[in-house]
Amino acid sequence: MANQLTDHDVSECVGDAFDQAMDLTIRFLSDRADLSASAAFTMNRVCREGPVRLTTLAAKEGVSQPSMTQLVQRLERAGLVTRLADPDDGRACLVAITARGQALLDERKRMRRERLAALITTLTDEEQAALWLSARVAFPLICRLAANADCATETAAPRSVL
Repeated sequence: MANQLTDHDVSECVGDAFDQAMDLTIRFLSDRADLSASAAFTMNRVCREGPVRLTTLAAKEGVSQPSMTQLVQRLERAGLVTRLADPDDGRACLVAITARGQALLDERKRMRRERLAALITTLTDEEQAALWLSARVAFPLICRLAANADCATETAAPRSVL
């Protein structure tokens, strides 16, 4: 009788892979000097989703509106985001990435790719091919998980930003 994978087996294996990938990204690939993790996550979301209401941004990032307001104010003072009038509601504003913010995100991404490329050279050709194929297979699934997580966090309680 063939062994059946349980939900626990899958979540443990995938969780271990994600934990290692996160550690690699945070500890070795990312430049943590210029932006906090919260600021980088917020800017990446604004960049991906386009101008977004501050209340929506707070909900999607899982933080309180006052915490998001403070973070956006800091990013705004640094010239990385700007507030725009919401064309649908004159009382509300939208948070948008600035050219300077986009340039910072692009530079951070370039740096991560450069550091990753250097690490990948430590693998054999076969390992590199296996990693490439694994990434091609996993990428759309990870994107789907991220979209599902966004839907789930829209209804979750906010947490404070430290």
